[in-house]
Amino acid sequence: MRDEGTERRRLRTHAIVEGALLGDITIVFLLMRAFFPVPPVRALIKAVAVIPFIMLTQRRGIKLTILAGLASYILFSALVGPLLGLAAIDVAVAGILIGAGRRWGIGPVFNTLWTGVAYTVLDIIFPTVVSVIIFQYPIHALVKSARNFVGLVFKFGGWVLQEAHAPASAVASWQSWRGPVAENWPIAWLAVSLLYGMLNIYLAVLVSEMVLRQIPEQTFLVEEAA
Repeated sequence: MRDEGTERRRLRTHAIVEGALLGDITIVFLLMRAFFPVPPVRALIKAVAVIPFIMLTQRRGIKLTILAGLASYILFSALVGPLLGLAAIDVAVAGILIGAGRRWGIGPVFNTLWTGVAYTVLDIIFPTVVSVIIFQYPIHALVKSARNFVGLVFKFGGWVLQEAHAPASAVASWQSWRGPVAENWPIAWLAVSLLYGMLNIYLAVLVSEMVLRQIPEQTFLVEEAA
């Protein structure tokens, strides 16, 4: 009869192998994504690449999935460079959040909502603020660029409305928002970041639900790494 120590080592070995295998599957999808220049295809491949981390989180827990995510980043960075390699961290964060929700028994709708907010904070807002601090970007230059970008967006929107032969009142109403939005650009940036994060998570949850429903339920039985 196996003693407790042997059984613990066996479970730990299985967990490490499983984490390495699922991490490698993610890297394969990320490599495919790196060589596809079509944005819709890249978004779909990214959503599929999240699935192995969702499975790993649901089966083995958050701690092991974090280690697998870091290992995937190191390996992917060796192939495409440290900056492009951050895509591995991106999908790992999304996979951990979605997988944690599934592990806790949260339904797809509420899982999308809370995960979208958490993903936006952890994967978009926090890294942006930290990068500004670390690289010491001039704040006044960032503010100017943000306002110029807002102006560019409203100019493009006005052109689209004119080309669509929208009423003059609609064009004027659209342009009237240009000043307030430019003055309150941090709120606009947060809103756009939240929308982007929610769309990323929505696509990942949608694809993962479609794929994982084809897998037997016993595959997702929780097994903690010893």
